[in-house]
This record gives sequence, C-alpha cells and structure tokens, in this order.
Amino acid sequence: MRTSNQTTSWVNLPDVVLIEIFKYLPDADRMRASLVCQNWSQIFDSPCLWRSRSFELGGYRAQTNGQKAFQFAECFGQYLKYLSISCSHPSYYTCKLFQKSIDELFLALKEAETQLVDFEMCRLELERYWKYDTPKEKLIGLFAKFLKTQRRLVCFDMSSGQLPAYGGCRVLDAVANQSGSVIQDMLIEDFFHSRLAVYQVKKFQKVISKFTNLKYLALNYNCLSDEVLETFSKSLQGKLTFMNIKVFRNDPHLHRISGIAWKQLTRACPRLRVALWIESIAMHEEIAPILVKEAPVKDLHIWSGYDDDQNWRLADTVDLVTESYAPILECASFELDNIMEIVDHQLITLVTKCRKLKELSINAMVSIATVEEICELRLARKIDLKRLSVTCCGINEHEWNILAAVRDKYLPLFRKMKTTLEISCDLYEINPR
Repeated sequence: MRTSNQTTSWVNLPDVVLIEIFKYLPDADRMRASLVCQNWSQIFDSPCLWRSRSFELGGYRAQTNGQKAFQFAECFGQYLKYLSISCSHPSYYTCKLFQKSIDELFLALKEAETQLVDFEMCRLELERYWKYDTPKEKLIGLFAKFLKTQRRLVCFDMSSGQLPAYGGCRVLDAVANQSGSVIQDMLIEDFFHSRLAVYQVKKFQKVISKFTNLKYLALNYNCLSDEVLETFSKSLQGKLTFMNIKVFRNDPHLHRISGIAWKQLTRACPRLRVALWIESIAMHEEIAPILVKEAPVKDLHIWSGYDDDQNWRLADTVDLVTESYAPILECASFELDNIMEIVDHQLITLVTKCRKLKELSINAMVSIATVEEICELRLARKIDLKRLSVTCCGINEHEWNILAAVRDKYLPLFRKMKTTLEISCDLYEINPR
C-alpha cells in the first residue's frame, strides 16, 4: 500500500523534474497524470511540453488524425514552434480529407496566433498523387495563406512537394513575405515538379532574391543558373555556407552554369560548401557540363542508374572529378551499374590525388586487386581516408572467397587506425566480423 509520505514526495517533486517526466509521456498518459493534483494539472499546461508536434494526415486514419490535429491546435496551438506534417499513402479519397484537415488545422493555428520556428511538409507529391488542378490550387492557396502569417520561421522544408511553377513560387513568396530575412535553412529539393526548367521562370528568380539570411539551401539543379547564382552572390553575401544540389535524370540538366558565376558566388560566400548528388545520369556528355571546376564541390555522389547503354565513358567521368576537385574533395561515392566499363585505374588516381578525401564509397565493377591497393595506400598513410566502403559487382564465388579474406586481413588493421572499412559484393553475403 502507498504511504502518505510516498504520496507527498511525489506531489512535491520539483517542477523542473516533473516537466522532464511529462516530456517522455504520450498525450494520454499526460492527461491522466494531470488528474493527480492541482500542481500536476498546471504542469500539464506548461508551454515547453507542446512546442513540437508531428501530424500524419494521410493514409487510412486520415480523418481521425485530422480531427486530432485540429483539437491539438485549438488547445495548444499558441505554444507550438516546430510543426511537421506528412501525407503518406495518398489516394483520391484521402487527398480530399487531407485538404479539409489542412484547412481546419491552419485556421485553428491562425486563431491561436501560432508563430512557428520550423515548418516541415513531408511527401506532398502534388504531381504524382493529385490528379485534378482545382484541389491542387486550393491546397496551394491554403499553404500560401498560412505561411504568409509566419514571421519567425528559421527552417522551411517542403521537399518532395512537386508543386507547379506558379504554385511553388506562390508558396515561396508567402514564406519570404514575413520570414525572408529570418529563415536560415530552406529545403526545397523536388519542391517543383519534374521536367520543369525552374531557372527560366522569372517569378522564381524574383522570389528567391527575397531570402537574405540563408545558411543552408537544398534544391535541384534545374533551379540554378548564372542569374540565380548572381542573385545569391548579392542577397546572401557572407551567409550561405552549404548548398545541397540534386541533379536528376527527369529534370532539365543539360544547361551549364559558368565558372565565372561559381567563382563570383564563392568570393561572396567564402565558407560555401557544395554537395552534388547526380542521380540516374551516366553519360559523360551529360555529367561533364555540371562538374564545373570553380564550384566548391566537397561532397560528390554519382549514381549511374540502370541504363543498358555500354558507352557511358565512366572512366572519363571519374577522371574529370579528379581533375576538377582534387584540391577540395572530401567525400565521394560512385554507384556505377555498368558491367562493361572498368574504372580501377581512375579510382586509384582519384584517391592519390584528392589529398583531402576522407570518405569514399564505391559500388561498381572493381577488381579485388584495386581494393587491396587502396587499403595498402591507407596503411602506408599515403592517403587519409577515414571511411572506405566498397561493393564489388559481378564477382564469382571464388573471387568472393578471396574478397572475404581481404576484408578479414585489413579490417583489424583499419580499426587500429580508427578507419571504418566496409567490403562486400553484390551477389554473396560476407559474414560480418
């Protein structure tokens, strides 16, 4: 049986301790705990307990979750600072429910005078799932109307929104209207729908210039041009430190951004670091114009895709990476799905010439001898890799056994050097050690 002393000790717990306990409780348990006594009831209403919230407004529970989101906004919207919304498994029916839920949620947040610091909308994918223009336009209008009221946004993330050109610019303009001078992190990768040359849209060039405090920017290559980089040089001078750029096969990517534009941006933002993700593109003729020497690319990731073309000139591409970024490249990954092309020599050249390279990931037709040579270079401290991950493709069972022996030989030696080593193949499983 619980003694009165025990009861008193729980009731008299310091508020800071109670708040920390409440943070770990789900909403239902918080509610039950608030009934214990008046003090616990007051703790239940502490603003810090309700600063962050994630809502899943899609799927088979779309209607129920929408009602819960609305009720939360009514009760605690004034405390909310970090809001994340997702819409998974959308269908024609759930899309209509989602639109209704968003309308009610944003209205309640507006009435509560909510001022967000972080807004995230995951997997909206308007192009893929929203088949009719009218619901799209209404939904875009709801986002624009709500975001126009937000004055303190520091982080804005609508990756994979797949909005049309006009609608996307409308939403960005709404964000910039009040938070353009405040927002620091903006993630708009796949924000516009594919096949759209965003860099040619005058409205986008105008809207993007309104963001004057960005430090982190994630977007697609089809949003960039000489003119856009020139805008960044003026509006983000000394502020932009990281740019994550996705180059996707279905997006317009054949235009070239000049070295002059990159050099101008680098001078304006000397701490800028660029991460380049090239996806489903293999032809050297398509990749070469993107790999501009003047761009401060310190992270580079190339996935060739599964095209059957046997003349990708992958060796030339790896050589160009070395030639362009040897002085600055720190992290590189190559996933080259072409059994007809060999890049062993080029990879050895890359690791020896890129003196700042710390992480290397290879998934390609690589010989076991090349893997051993890279390992030996690391043991001899001729290269300074901190992480090496290699997946050898197309090897037979005999070669697999040899590769396993190589892994067993070098793994303990790499551990002593505090270097991560991962060696595998695409057809057989090498038991972990």
